[in-house]
Amino acid sequence: MHIRLSLVLLCLGGLLAACSEPPSAEPPQGRPPSPVRVATVVMQEVQRSVSLVGTVEPWRRSVVASEIAGLVQVFPVEEGMAVKHGQVLARLRTNSLDIQLHSVEASHQEARTRYQQARKDLQRVKVLFEKELVTQKEFDDAVTEESALRQRLIQLETEIQQVRDQLRQSQIVAPFDGWITKEFTEVGQWVSSGGQVVEVVDLSRVQVQIPLPERYVKDIHVNDPVIAGFDGLPDIQAQGRVFSVVAQADRAARTFPINIEIPNPGLAIKSGMVSRVTLQVGAPYDALVIPKDALVLRGGREFVYLVNEGQVSQIPVTPMLHLDEVVQVTGDIQVGMSVVVEGNERLRPGQPVRILESQG
Repeated sequence: MHIRLSLVLLCLGGLLAACSEPPSAEPPQGRPPSPVRVATVVMQEVQRSVSLVGTVEPWRRSVVASEIAGLVQVFPVEEGMAVKHGQVLARLRTNSLDIQLHSVEASHQEARTRYQQARKDLQRVKVLFEKELVTQKEFDDAVTEESALRQRLIQLETEIQQVRDQLRQSQIVAPFDGWITKEFTEVGQWVSSGGQVVEVVDLSRVQVQIPLPERYVKDIHVNDPVIAGFDGLPDIQAQGRVFSVVAQADRAARTFPINIEIPNPGLAIKSGMVSRVTLQVGAPYDALVIPKDALVLRGGREFVYLVNEGQVSQIPVTPMLHLDEVVQVTGDIQVGMSVVVEGNERLRPGQPVRILESQG
């Protein structure tokens, strides 16, 4: 009996002890906050742009020709060489011209001497004629002789100028500062009048002709600024300007050629390079923009995650204009809202987040 009573008392004590212990904590519910970085939706002035591809051409290109025929005696240049305006590119043999010049100069000296004597004779005959000591015919003969010798002197002076001009033309010089890109002759070769000698290009600035689609023609004007990149020079972004818009469209492509002028002070841009030119079209306007990293593409839809009171909501948006680091969007967003720009690829609607850093 006593044993049964003890067992009952022991059980009752154990139950009372169990009831007096505090209840254990419940396990955490849901996922922990995901760390994200955010940026602010802002209103910014933007402008549409269009990128077109063209080929770099030299600002000036000249196929230098010989004005006279002759044998090339000196040819001091070669392809790739830089030349200055007036520098000798080739010199023709001038022996026959030198001889001709000496002959004409001698004839000119003789004619000058005879003309000076004829002038003196005319003055003397004129005095005698006024005193009626010579006949009219003698006076007229003296006038004719002086006039003929004067015309002969003028003729010989013209011949001297012609020979000297031919001697000047025997030296073929660079028409401007530039580079030799082609050779068409060599020492000992005969060059005909008008024959090609070298090709010279001016790369101190370059031009790019690009085909502008018809829908943009009304928005592009002379002196509009442009930005040009080059496939062969990935580190160079050159600023240029529109210097002409051709008024005739390509009938097949319906594009208008426009010419771009690009300074080239470092001479890094070479003729024939591929250039990608960006032009601003239309007037600037204010628009909502977000960083490009805020856009999420999933299931064929584009959206952003907005952060509000520690949770995210998924908002569909429509990208309108991609700029350097931001994108213009339309949708149910407003200036000042916070959008997730890092960590958004693993988020789900309604998920709690922990903001690490704000980017704007």
